[in-house]
Amino acid sequence: MGEPAIALRGIRKRFGDQEVLRGIDLAAHDGDVIALIGASGSGKSTLLRCIPMLEVPQAGEIFAAGERIALRDGQQKLDRAQQAAVQRMRTRLGFVFQSFNLWPHRTVLQNLIEAPVHVQGRPKAECIAEAEALLEKVGLAEKRDAWPAHLSGGQQQRVAIARALALKPRALLFDEPTSALDPELVGEVLKVIRGLAEEGRTMIIVTHEMGFAREVCNKAVFLHQGRIEEEGPPEQVFLDPRSDRARAFVSSHFNRNR
Repeated sequence: MGEPAIALRGIRKRFGDQEVLRGIDLAAHDGDVIALIGASGSGKSTLLRCIPMLEVPQAGEIFAAGERIALRDGQQKLDRAQQAAVQRMRTRLGFVFQSFNLWPHRTVLQNLIEAPVHVQGRPKAECIAEAEALLEKVGLAEKRDAWPAHLSGGQQQRVAIARALALKPRALLFDEPTSALDPELVGEVLKVIRGLAEEGRTMIIVTHEMGFAREVCNKAVFLHQGRIEEEGPPEQVFLDPRSDRARAFVSSHFNRNR
């Protein structure tokens, strides 16, 4: 299958005395759509945030978007070479937060072009043209000059997705992208993500939307207490899980959403 877009090996993360990730191995190849599922506190969001080093693991190896970072157990801080690798990696990964994280003092268009112009050093005119095309893609072309505060939550999240795409990322990371939205706004965001999956985008998605995850992902990963309890194709994990914990979790969430 070739070199993975993202590979994690032996990832461990502690907060104080609490070990929230206990040796995670995970790989995403180009075109994979991986759903991370599990109960609150299972380590899903922490694992996702470790990929671009928004959370720094205590041990393990991260390979993402052509950069490799190996962490020694007990290492207190990143050395200069590791810091440079992290910065390069972040310019090749798109991260979509559950709380949007748009810059409130910049218009929608300015939010989209900020990183491509000032971090990637690309021509401003080129970035504006691409940003306008991305806003058209997510159904918000008419909002290019609007301020984030004047948008609904669903619109803000679609802008956040367009901003992530503006980096031309190797992979997209979604941290519960609909959890902060009112129920009537969830569909418009899921529609955009579904379209990206159909395009063959590489994505890792933390989500509680079980029906959506089953529909769009080609691999589901169930976490329990910081370990991967079960992983496999969606028809296996969602319809015939092997572990008792995965079976109970999937059953309760599908029943809740009916």
